[in-house]
Amino acid sequence: MSTAHRVREELTGLAVDRAALVRLLFGDRTGLTIYLGALALFALYWRVDIFIVDTFAIGNALVALSEGQLHISQAVYGPTDPSTPGMNIVDGRLYARNYGHVVFALPFLWGLEALALVADPRIAIAALWSLLVLAVWVQFGRLVGRRRLATAAGCALAFGLFQVNLATATAIPPRLFPLLALQASTMVAAGFVPVVLYRLFVHAHGRRVAIAAGITGVVLVPIGFWASIPKRHAITALFALVALYGFYRSRVAIADGDEGLAFRSLAYAAVGATAWIHAPEALALLAVLLPADLLTARSRDPRTLGIVGGVFLLSLVPFFVTNTLISGNPVKPPRLLSAYTGGDVLIEDVGTGAGASGAESAGGASAGGTPAGESGDSMTEPRGPITRLVGGAIALASTGIDGALHAVDVFGGLLDTGLDALDSDRLTHVFLRSGRIPGVDYGQTGGQTVELTIAESAPVLGALVAAPFVVVGRIARSRSVRQRLRDPLTQTDVFAGCYVCLFSLMYLSRLPLHSTITVRYLAPIVPVLVYGVFRLEPIQRIVDREWRPFVAATCGFTAVGIVAAIAAFSAVDVSVGTVVQTHAIVNLCVAGVLASSIAVAARTERWDRVGALALALAVAAMAVFLLLSGVEYFGSGRQFALPITDLLERYVSIRNP
Repeated sequence: MSTAHRVREELTGLAVDRAALVRLLFGDRTGLTIYLGALALFALYWRVDIFIVDTFAIGNALVALSEGQLHISQAVYGPTDPSTPGMNIVDGRLYARNYGHVVFALPFLWGLEALALVADPRIAIAALWSLLVLAVWVQFGRLVGRRRLATAAGCALAFGLFQVNLATATAIPPRLFPLLALQASTMVAAGFVPVVLYRLFVHAHGRRVAIAAGITGVVLVPIGFWASIPKRHAITALFALVALYGFYRSRVAIADGDEGLAFRSLAYAAVGATAWIHAPEALALLAVLLPADLLTARSRDPRTLGIVGGVFLLSLVPFFVTNTLISGNPVKPPRLLSAYTGGDVLIEDVGTGAGASGAESAGGASAGGTPAGESGDSMTEPRGPITRLVGGAIALASTGIDGALHAVDVFGGLLDTGLDALDSDRLTHVFLRSGRIPGVDYGQTGGQTVELTIAESAPVLGALVAAPFVVVGRIARSRSVRQRLRDPLTQTDVFAGCYVCLFSLMYLSRLPLHSTITVRYLAPIVPVLVYGVFRLEPIQRIVDREWRPFVAATCGFTAVGIVAAIAAFSAVDVSVGTVVQTHAIVNLCVAGVLASSIAVAARTERWDRVGALALALAVAAMAVFLLLSGVEYFGSGRQFALPITDLLERYVSIRNP
């Protein structure tokens, strides 16, 4: 065999592996394009600073983990006294409350530190972003059959953007590397939200509906706003959507005569991953998934349940190990530990062996290794390794059972308080209209009314107002209820509805609250609600029939909206609160227009073009707020990862005193 032939075979093998990886992660090239576009967008308004004080604890935890320890021994971020939100104390040591995110960000920190050895980090980030922009153009060109033209245009654009970034780049200090790693990891996770939406709908309703759902997911404000901010919300939203996707695909497999083991396991693995990030949210997801799965599964034999249960337990191993290392209880996460409110803490010097001596002191042992108050007679109490192992396992299991019962009790209490908190005023201020909400401490936001409701931050959800009209029409045309309930999509609809209700109840008593901006506690339900929007038959019909007008109108409305907002807010001196509330009112009006259009479309097909324009307007309204809030409204005086965004923030004259 010639050398050229061997090289050709090697390259062919690499191409096959790459194609398999694309199918595994993104479904196809369209999913890859959506993901690349989402990352390019999120990076554009990537702010290199602490946006919310909760980040202090998780940032310091990443610093500690990079040094080989779980406990926090130095406050790199925040005040010298690390009594910040999210900091907990156990046996005199400080711990953060979210180690799942910290561990996920660790490889990004290593990559950034390695990159800093060969290039300036900010220039490297600018170069990677330019390559990302080029990749979006290349993939888009392949999809539309204009690869050469798109590649040429993408090269020119990427080169120009890199030159602008290069001309104005300043250094990023190494102390910010852990923060950058956390932010990058959050963006990588958030980018998969629109991809999962796309993959779900490409199997359920075809490519056009799937692309529309994916585009909506890219500019979905409750996800996109927090994509570059190292909070858990985008990550847990992704896992909830993955569980929904796994449930749907497994029901389809079951309907086709298969057991759907792989996708059933995927759904439960998403629950385990959520537990490592935020255990109560995982419990809410499991409380919906478990009965829905068991009631609709074709096979419930011990072998099948054993495989699915084994995958679920395996996904919980990081959660169990982390909890055991920190608190000694495998099911008690750090967020359920005592909050640190200041005072003396034990600071361990690296390399002094303090950990070993401390363990001996805690055990009450004398210098000879005999527990205080005991004679040391080996015949009075067996001390063999097997006995210690069995005793330790029994003690750990007992502690775990007690902790699990306590967790279930806490979860039940959250649901009870949520039910007690159900009232029209609260629901209005959480889901419909914000304004100046009674009881919200606006002193935490400088007196600015920057809080939005679910409808104000995601006007595309206005289509759900018309859902009763659509459901009534579907029932009138459908076959028997039993046959309808056997449909995989109907089963997935029930799963989604139950999850939204249960998750909302869990947080309702705490809302509305300051500094949530987009009601961030409820961010995981928003992509699930978007699933509900694109499950509406009028939405599917409108997107299929009016595809070109929808795409053109979305692009046009976005451009016009950005220009109009800049022109309007530049003409007057207004606060950021006024700007945000202006967007809120406009978005509510857009949501109302969309709801009316879909309600009409449920009765007649004559006004589908109007419905397409209304849907495009809702998507564009989110895109406008996402871009301007990231670059301007909340970007004043902040440093961005991309120098070009610093220039945009400086020269786009929207004032927000």
